[in-house]
Amino acid sequence: MRVLFQTRFNVFDRKGGDTVQLLKTKEYIEKLFPDIQIDIITGPNVDLSKYDLVHVFNLLRPQETILFIQNAKRQNKKVALSTIYWKSEEFEKKGQIGLRKIVNNLLGYESIEKLRALFRYYFDGEKHEGTLKVIKEGFQNLQKYIVEHSDILLPNGIGEIYLLKKELKLDKIPNYVVVPNAIDKNIFFSNNDSNKINTERNLILCVGRIEPRKNQLNLVKAMQGLPYELYLIGKVHSTQKGYFKKIKRYVSKSSNVKIIDELDQNELSTFYRRAKVHVLPSWYDTPGLVSLEAAVNGCNIVVTDRGTTKEYFGDYAFYCEPNDVQSIRNAIIKAFQSEYNENLKKRILEEYTWENTAMKTVEAYRKILN
Repeated sequence: MRVLFQTRFNVFDRKGGDTVQLLKTKEYIEKLFPDIQIDIITGPNVDLSKYDLVHVFNLLRPQETILFIQNAKRQNKKVALSTIYWKSEEFEKKGQIGLRKIVNNLLGYESIEKLRALFRYYFDGEKHEGTLKVIKEGFQNLQKYIVEHSDILLPNGIGEIYLLKKELKLDKIPNYVVVPNAIDKNIFFSNNDSNKINTERNLILCVGRIEPRKNQLNLVKAMQGLPYELYLIGKVHSTQKGYFKKIKRYVSKSSNVKIIDELDQNELSTFYRRAKVHVLPSWYDTPGLVSLEAAVNGCNIVVTDRGTTKEYFGDYAFYCEPNDVQSIRNAIIKAFQSEYNENLKKRILEEYTWENTAMKTVEAYRKILN
C-alpha cells in the first residue's frame, strides 16, 4: 500500500503537535507495517496515480485541506481525514490580545475566520486559491464540504465527532475511527519511580509553542507570588512577538519564571523527569501531546477543561478554566500538593502509544479500501 500524507504548508517551519502527530504516525506505520510506504507532500497539485489513498491532516486549516480533498477526488482516490478539530470562537473573543480581540468581539465566528484568511492572504504567505475560497465561500462551508467528501474521519477523540455534527449541521454522524494522540515510549517513558522523582523536584513546566491559544500569559499571571519555579519551554510563534512581550513584562517582575527556547524530544524528557507538575491551560486541546508526555514521566498535569482532555485523562488530571487566572492558580497548587497517581501512567501506556495510533490508522485505511 502506498499512502500520501498532506497537511499545512508550514508544518515544519511552525512546528506544533500536528507536526509530531504527522511524523510519528508515519514512523510507526512503516515500522509495524513494512508493506505500507508513506510520502509527505504539502503542495496541493500532486499526481496521485501511484497512491492508494490520501491522508489529510487538520480541519482547522480548510484553506489547504480543501485543495487536497478536491485534488484527490478529481483523481478518484479515497481520503482519510485526521480532523484535529475544535471550535475556536471562545479563544478568538476572549484569548486574543489587543486590537484583534476588540475586532473579534464585534464580529460573528464566520466573519472572524474570513478576516483571519484575509490577513493570511496578504501578510502571512498564504496567497493562494484555498485562502480565497475561505473568504468567498465561508470557513464552515469549506469544513462541511471537506468532512462530507472524506471517506473516513480520524478524530483524536469522540468529542470531535459530536462537535463537528453540531457545528457543521451534518445530517448524520460521519464514518470514523478514533485514533488517539500518543507518546513515544522509547523517548518519554521512564522506569524511575514517579513519586520519588516528585518528592525530589520542585519544578513546574509548560511546554508548547508560545502563542495566545496556549495561554502562557494567564499562566505567568497565575504564578505570581507562588513558591514554585516555572519553566516555559517553547518557540515563540513568528506572528506573536507582541504576545511574547506581554509575557516578558510579567516574567521581569517574577523571580520564579524562566523561559527556554524549543528543545528536542530527548532534552524535553530530562525536564519532564525533573518536574512535579506540567501545566497546559490552553483555550482548547485534543488533548495536547505534551500533557501525555509529561504525565507518563511522573508529572501531575494541569490541563484546560476545553477540548477532549477529559476523554483522555478522566479523574487523573487537574482541570482549569483558561479565562480564569485564579482557576489556573488553584489547579497548580492542588496538583503540586497531590501525590502522583500511577494509574495515569498505566492508562497512557496501555491506550495512548504510537503503536496503537498506527494500528488504528491502518484499520481505517483498510476499512475504506475494502
